[in-house]
Amino acid sequence: MNLRLNFSKSQVSFLKLPTLLLFVLSLFTISCNTEDTDIIETTGLQPTIVEVLEAFGSESTVTDAEFGKSKVKKPTFKTLNVALAQTGLAGTVSSKRLTVFAPTDAAFAKYGLNQKNIVSELGVETLTSILLYHVVSGTIFSGDLPVNGFVPTLNGAFVEVNVNSGVTINNATVIIADREARNGVIHAIDDVLFPPTNNLVALASSFDPEFSVLLAAATNAGLADTLAKNGPYTVFAPTNQAFMDFFKVASVEAAIDVVNGLTAEDLAPILLYHVVDGVVFSTNLSNGFVPTLNGAAVNVTLDSGVMINDANVIGANVQATNGVVHVIDKVLLPPSSNLVDLASSFDPEFSVLLAAATKAGLADTLTNDGPFTVFAPTNQAFMDFFKVASVEAAIDAVNGLTAEDLAPILLYHVVAGRVYSSDLSSGPVTTLYGSFDLNLDTLTIDDNAMLVPGLLNVQATNGVIHVIDSVLIP
Repeated sequence: MNLRLNFSKSQVSFLKLPTLLLFVLSLFTISCNTEDTDIIETTGLQPTIVEVLEAFGSESTVTDAEFGKSKVKKPTFKTLNVALAQTGLAGTVSSKRLTVFAPTDAAFAKYGLNQKNIVSELGVETLTSILLYHVVSGTIFSGDLPVNGFVPTLNGAFVEVNVNSGVTINNATVIIADREARNGVIHAIDDVLFPPTNNLVALASSFDPEFSVLLAAATNAGLADTLAKNGPYTVFAPTNQAFMDFFKVASVEAAIDVVNGLTAEDLAPILLYHVVDGVVFSTNLSNGFVPTLNGAAVNVTLDSGVMINDANVIGANVQATNGVVHVIDKVLLPPSSNLVDLASSFDPEFSVLLAAATKAGLADTLTNDGPFTVFAPTNQAFMDFFKVASVEAAIDAVNGLTAEDLAPILLYHVVAGRVYSSDLSSGPVTTLYGSFDLNLDTLTIDDNAMLVPGLLNVQATNGVIHVIDSVLIP
């Protein structure tokens, strides 16, 4: 018998998230190795998880109060117990502190599986992977589960928990919760949980909507092998239509032709701007900036649906063996100018700041090094500082100073690393020349300069700019 395991519609669901989402993964410990779980004492009268499962169907272990007074047959777990024994996992599930989402015999029967054929149909390796996907390290009662979130299993992949209406684990419903055992807790479920079996590239190859243009770009950029074998990564994946819109062509074939006409150096920065290190589920997202493998960050906004920069997330939380995919409807473009080039082309203009950086011998550093965060005074800020009426007069004043005069002032405007507005908090901010005091309530620095709200988080290839309306004095 060949089992064809397809992703369910719920695994590619449209996102409707609240404005503020908190990280829930910190509540759990990821472990792909069962040796990492706590070993408990095997003495005591209370039965182990395996012993509870073995006796679960008897009148003495499942009461009408637990399973309702309907005429539905009370669950048994003979198939699960055989599977645990045949894969060598029974000892682990008996001795270590675990939470088990336990499929009933009826759940396995949906797939033609029973205690007599489960090993021969699936094989020990596949069956072991499936069983570990039903086990979580530690004891997690139903009241401790996230309302909507993802929980790491011993398989390495995550199960999705939803407790809005009853309790579901992926597509399975919890029919009996919180059955305690000596070494943990059991939640009986009415379906079998199947872990992801494709890596990110194989998943994209079989996906609907299709991602053939994205895959062609990854191959041309020399990144396909990395996305297939390394990770885990989170990929914001533009659809074929997104690439067609971006290249202004009418067919997938034409979009692939455009991709194949570009170099790896052209494509790699763009593709890496769509990839985040680690696994980031929708429930991990909050308003703010998320760093990508490009170096620059994408801006997440949850005010109306979920947006990554100006792209809408149209499908979320599709798991691969080495990461997770969120489908987006536009191609994301990373910054392409360094800090100096960006300032040279900016509106409002920063010609006085650039003249000061050149005179101080810092322009080359701001061009080639970094990343840096620059709190950048406008031309008007320098005109006010020098008490002159024109940009030319302000540049003349700058040129009348020495590098030794200018360097401390300019370095007082520069912070090491990329510091986005969502990373800032009120208090001292360490610059390359001392610290200034930031007040986010008033958006002021040193009770003098003000951050310009509409001109924050302007990204360069080697940093980020926040525009301010006054010159800072160290």
